[in-house]
Amino acid sequence: MSSQALNRGALVQSRAVRVTFFEDRAEVTRRARIAVGAGASFTAIGGVTALVDDPSVVARVLHDEKGPEKDAAKGPARVIATRVSRKEREISQAGEDELQRLQTESQAARVRRSSAEGALKRATSRRDRCQAALSGIVEALKRVPRGGTEGTARFRAASSALDRELSAGLDEVSRRQGELLLAREDEGRVLLRLREGQMLHPRYETSIEVQVDARTAGEVEIEMVYRTPCTLWRPEHLARAVPVADGRTPDSAAGASAAPGHGGAYELALTTWAVVWQATGEEWKDVECRFSTARPAQSASPPLLRDDVLSLRRKTDQEKRTVVVEAREQSIALSGLSRGERAVEEMPGVDDGGEPLWFAALRPATLQSDGLPVRVEIASVRLPCVVDRVCFPERSPAAHLRATATLLGTAPLLAGPVRVARGSELCGRGRVHFVGKGEPFELGLGVDDGIRVRRHVEDRRETVPVLGTQKLTRTVKLYVSNLGGVKKRLVVIERVPVSEIREVEVIALSSTGAALDPRDGMARFEVEVPAGGTREFQISYRIEAAAKVALDWL
Repeated sequence: MSSQALNRGALVQSRAVRVTFFEDRAEVTRRARIAVGAGASFTAIGGVTALVDDPSVVARVLHDEKGPEKDAAKGPARVIATRVSRKEREISQAGEDELQRLQTESQAARVRRSSAEGALKRATSRRDRCQAALSGIVEALKRVPRGGTEGTARFRAASSALDRELSAGLDEVSRRQGELLLAREDEGRVLLRLREGQMLHPRYETSIEVQVDARTAGEVEIEMVYRTPCTLWRPEHLARAVPVADGRTPDSAAGASAAPGHGGAYELALTTWAVVWQATGEEWKDVECRFSTARPAQSASPPLLRDDVLSLRRKTDQEKRTVVVEAREQSIALSGLSRGERAVEEMPGVDDGGEPLWFAALRPATLQSDGLPVRVEIASVRLPCVVDRVCFPERSPAAHLRATATLLGTAPLLAGPVRVARGSELCGRGRVHFVGKGEPFELGLGVDDGIRVRRHVEDRRETVPVLGTQKLTRTVKLYVSNLGGVKKRLVVIERVPVSEIREVEVIALSSTGAALDPRDGMARFEVEVPAGGTREFQISYRIEAAAKVALDWL
């Protein structure tokens, strides 16, 4: 019976050695050294959050791998069972030391208040005696005094002395009343803090009771693994574009490049952090952190399919006579960029084929249970990149710096927010999508204030007689101004509609040095603008549609 009983000694505290973070929970590994007797016995191990998932608790005895008992099943001790124990007890808001200090302050405040009351009482008695003496002199003066001039002088001298004494007494009473008021306020504040500290609130204590079967009495080291909610992590990045060690600035490097529209030699320093939040009630000090993209809470069963029933209907006469054309934004779904250099032959999927990814912290971290975000560095890489300027005047008149690089290394780049910097200057925030190993990608590096682009559109509509063919000729004029002191190169991209039906045809007429991609309709102008200068470019195209096509969207 004694071997099966719970060890009634002090609660054994454990320490967290490793934490594995998932999307919405964490797996904690804790260790503790406990003293066990021969046979089977329970020992309570503390330091565990009350949110622990009971079925996930797994415990084992760690054995010295250098010794003969390397196999846990054949070692001198083994864990038979585990159970989670939760207790609730009421404790005061403040600790014992704090309560003792507050009681001492309360006693001192009570003494100061009592002393102030005694001083005020003495000052009031002094004032009352002076007032009574003055009243006696006034009553005596009402009668005819004897002694003539000498008697009058004595009354005057006594009255003046009593008046000065009364004035001093009044001042002392006023001062003592102020001291008493302050003493009472101090005593009230101390008593309020004392009552707050003495207030009871429930405290939930959780421990894991481990049943260990040992051959002989001694100390063993227990390792416990369990999962807990109220903790999560998300990736965050810092991208810093740094010129190579040639002393060139972004403007001079971009101006000296031989390729129009492209910048000089740069490096993109990418640092990835895991931003961690935890409010489990545990303190994780100098723990080894791992981060996983797996989702243990996600359902592993495939969804049920339902029949998708299609039905036919006849077109109305109005639908037969008119073709309604609508413009839409088309997003090309592919992994990586269409430009840039690829380092892999096969493009991985967004989730890397559904295989979970693991990341390890570069150094141990301390995570307090306060719900505040803590950044833990998990990766850092420097990539060669090309920095150029690009402008989409249909969207914005500003030019943006853009870095294009190929992701090297052994780990992909997770999707998440990114802080962007040029050299030592932080220039903004953005978002990066998932980038696989060996994939080209791009990052915006902020706005170039020295470049402005103005866009002007001219439309000319006409209808062919008899046939009713509609023609819309559009001319887009672009004016690029350089407000800086050095010449700059940039790429200006203008969109040309792409038709997907035979009733509508788009014909490119003319352009000023534009390279038009007929697949996506993007026209690229590679522009070089001198310092303080302005360049003008234009592109023209015609949209032809049959009479029955409605072009109201243009």
